[in-house]
Amino acid sequence: MSHRLTALLLASTLLVSSLSAQSELDEKLKETALEYTKRIEAATTALTAARERIVNEKVPLLNEMRAVENRILSLRAESSTLRIASGRYANDRAQLEQVSNAQRISIGFLAGLANEGLSTLNSTLGRIETGQWQERLADLRHRIDPVNRQPDLPASIDSVEVLADRVETLLGGYTFAGVAVSSTSKELVQGTYAFLGPETLFVASDANEVAGTVRARDEGAAPLVYPLPGWTNADGVALISGQLSAVPIDVSGGKALQLRQSQGTWIDHIQKGGIVGYSIIGLGIFALLTALVKLIDLRNLSVDQPVKVTQLLKTLAAEGPAKAQASLDSLRATSRSLFSTGLRYATQPKEVIEEHLYAFILRERLHHERWLPMLAVIAAASPLLGLLGTVVGMVKTFTLITVFGTGNAGKLSSGISEALITTELGLIVAIPTLILHGLLSHRTQKSLSLLERYGVELVTFNEEHRAKVASN
Repeated sequence: MSHRLTALLLASTLLVSSLSAQSELDEKLKETALEYTKRIEAATTALTAARERIVNEKVPLLNEMRAVENRILSLRAESSTLRIASGRYANDRAQLEQVSNAQRISIGFLAGLANEGLSTLNSTLGRIETGQWQERLADLRHRIDPVNRQPDLPASIDSVEVLADRVETLLGGYTFAGVAVSSTSKELVQGTYAFLGPETLFVASDANEVAGTVRARDEGAAPLVYPLPGWTNADGVALISGQLSAVPIDVSGGKALQLRQSQGTWIDHIQKGGIVGYSIIGLGIFALLTALVKLIDLRNLSVDQPVKVTQLLKTLAAEGPAKAQASLDSLRATSRSLFSTGLRYATQPKEVIEEHLYAFILRERLHHERWLPMLAVIAAASPLLGLLGTVVGMVKTFTLITVFGTGNAGKLSSGISEALITTELGLIVAIPTLILHGLLSHRTQKSLSLLERYGVELVTFNEEHRAKVASN
């Protein structure tokens, strides 16, 4: 019973405690709900205020956004316009560059032609005219072909005008005063130069002095005057004064006479070859003498043709050596000597006859083949000597280039002449010598081969006669 009471008390206590806790919890819940209600009201008020602020700020922002969008569209249009303009600019620039390059090429071509014309004019000017044109030509060439600059177009046009003036003056002729060396007195004389196309004439102021054509000299600035046959000083005065006058003119400007004088005689030509040239000429003379000797030997090597020899051999086979001996007079000297030797020993054994005939043919071969190898040696050595002369001449030329440079062609001509002339002489000697050696060797071998054939046939037909006699 007590236990039940105790339990009941405990349950009552627990119930009271539970009710007390429940009332505290309700109080707490009410306080919490009240607090959260206040917070919700504050949040609602803040949200309403935020919505009102957003509504108030949204319109200006939308207006600004529309303005920015309009600005973007405007900038896009401007960008497209600029892009199109840039493409047009690039095309225009490319076209202008093409036109500029074409004009630059044309200007360069015109400047090149003008420069070439000035160079030709400078090379055709004689020593007398060089002083009058040198400064003007140098200025034009510097303007046409400057350093690190584009060619000067006005200078090219001025050059064309200068060349046209030069052609006009040459066609019409012109004169100017100067000095020259008289070919008679060898003194300087005053006078007037007259230029008529390629010809340059000089008329002395003194009527007693010479009047004639002028040739520039290498050793002095004043040219030498050469008199013209039939052309007097009075004719020259009439010419420079504008009157009618007949003038003998060398259209080559003296170059034909200079070329003829420079060629010289064949002795001068050989002398230019130097010691090597003389050696080649010596070999050529020796080869010529050797060929003459061999021609005489070949003439003495008189061998009959097989048609004449066949009859003698038939007689030997049919009637014997005695009858064949009588037919030897109709043969030539060498053939007759061969058959005489064979018939002399016809009664001897075959080996003895063969040895005597071989000895005779060997003597003839040694006699007639002598000096033929020398012709072959000369034919082979002459081009080599010519090559040696070429090397010597080129060494001499390079030595002269080292001393005098390449501007003086006269100084270099001796070495070049020696280099070319020795080669020429070597070929001139070698080619005929080689041909003579071939012809002489062929004729000699042909005749010696016939002798060998006749020797073999002589022994053969003699043995036939012996066999016929033995059978009878």
